[in-house]
Amino acid sequence: MIIRRLVKAGQASHTISLPKEWLDKHKLKKGDLVYLYEKGEKDLMITPESKADEPIPTKEIAINVDNKELSTLQREITSAYINNYNTIMLTGESITEKTKDIRKMLHDFVALEVADQTAKSIIAKDLLNLKEISVDKTVRRMDMLVRSMIQDSIATLENPELAQSVIVRDYEVNRAYFLLMRLLKSAFANRQIAEFFQLSNEKMLSYYYLTINLENFADCAKQLAEYLAKEKKKDKIKTIFDNVEKGYLDAMKAYFTKDKKLADSVACVKVGYG
Repeated sequence: MIIRRLVKAGQASHTISLPKEWLDKHKLKKGDLVYLYEKGEKDLMITPESKADEPIPTKEIAINVDNKELSTLQREITSAYINNYNTIMLTGESITEKTKDIRKMLHDFVALEVADQTAKSIIAKDLLNLKEISVDKTVRRMDMLVRSMIQDSIATLENPELAQSVIVRDYEVNRAYFLLMRLLKSAFANRQIAEFFQLSNEKMLSYYYLTINLENFADCAKQLAEYLAKEKKKDKIKTIFDNVEKGYLDAMKAYFTKDKKLADSVACVKVGYG
């Protein structure tokens, strides 16, 4: 913690000095702009001026694969990706026997590619420029995938072969989900990224909650397709899930159009008041 004393400067303002280490870190000099943001009732945040061409800092992480379940490795790689590590180094004596599974895991993430591999290591590089991503377009793509998954899940009652197609689209929803989680977490941690995407804390929270729910709905649609492909009582089941589809479509329409009345009608049906 750094403590500074307020110094009166003129009739209506006071000044404080900024730490030299912080100024040097952000390459600030006399005349440069800094921004002040009120956070809550008592906190005041100071950030340097955002620069459009300023690169996102590089981060590296090493993950040892020995004596670990594949599910554990999957979680560690996911965590590294979402936390915006540009280079993920997987090392260990058991790399060769786990190569196929590790490469499959890496393919779950947008723009994460194997750059080098030896008998004891796999190096994955992030080729993504976060600033080229559109949050809104990625959310809408997730929504369109989920819509088609719901439609084809219901259609598996008549054509069970559609179930596999739904499963493939769930994989695409997952990739978009991880991408958005990474971007939103970067924006939470880095004010410059938040400013670039014009994301307020309120917008980030909204996108975060929506993204989680879209991914959950995609998982449900996949499970539904697998179930309905084997279901015999088709007519009754179809009526139920036609209502589920309508509820989803109305909920997303209410979100995109900011229609509070429609949103309330969906909520009432959900809790049994419709």
